[in-house]
Amino acid sequence: MTCLKSVFYFNYLLTMTLKKIFFYSLFLFIICPFSYAQHLDSSSLESPISLNSIDSTTVISEETQIILKDSVTPKKDSIVYLSIKDSIVYPPPYRDWRRLGITSSMYVGATVIAFGVLWVMPESTTNWDKEEMKEKGIAWKWKENVKAGPVWDEDNWVLNWITHPYSGGVYYMTSRSAGFSRLESFGYSAIMSTFFWEYGIEAFAEIPSIQDLIITPVVGSVIGEGFFYAKKSILKHDKKVLKSRTLGITTLFLIDPFNTILDGLNYKEKVKTQMNLAPVGVNQFSKTPIWGVQFSASF
Repeated sequence: MTCLKSVFYFNYLLTMTLKKIFFYSLFLFIICPFSYAQHLDSSSLESPISLNSIDSTTVISEETQIILKDSVTPKKDSIVYLSIKDSIVYPPPYRDWRRLGITSSMYVGATVIAFGVLWVMPESTTNWDKEEMKEKGIAWKWKENVKAGPVWDEDNWVLNWITHPYSGGVYYMTSRSAGFSRLESFGYSAIMSTFFWEYGIEAFAEIPSIQDLIITPVVGSVIGEGFFYAKKSILKHDKKVLKSRTLGITTLFLIDPFNTILDGLNYKEKVKTQMNLAPVGVNQFSKTPIWGVQFSASF
């Protein structure tokens, strides 16, 4: 009888001990995650938020900066929203063939004007034999000039070393501002200066020039890349030069005339959609950015 009582008492103590261990374990299991989460929140409050700078190839004007409004009254979900105004992205992050086609077609009208200006200039400046062109026709003159060239011309130094490099820079900018690379823009400048001008329009009046075939695309592309960075700087400062918007827009027209005209006409792509991951807000308590998916479509 005494043995049975001892066994019963031992079973009772074992059962109570196991129950205590179970309830203590359950208590620790519930409390520990809350303590750890509270520790994370307090540590995240101590670390300030840091927003990465925008990609160097993207120009955001002074009026289109992303503003983090710390003083805004929190919403119910404790999120402070970012105020994002309309932005200017230059150059485009893609090759805009439609833009390049439109601006290239603008050269047709501009070339007619340029040809007319050169026609009224004195022959001592252009070295054009206008009497022969009138007598035999410009088609015959073009054929003869193409057969005879290229030659080392004796044009005025202003034409060879100012107007031709400038034209090469404009050719370059036409392509560069449409999202094409340096090498692609150099190729565009070489094609336009060689086949469109030297062996095209100008060949109606004179023999293609060796200097122009080299100087226009090579020196012009160097100048054009300078134009490119100048345009980025002007757009970054809200199209202002020396705090003057008039001077800024005039400069943009001089360094990139056809794209400036096209932008002034509110050029837009036909249809373009874009989806990217971007910060859409800031958690007021943890000071960490809240990321979301941004979707945009332009027509």
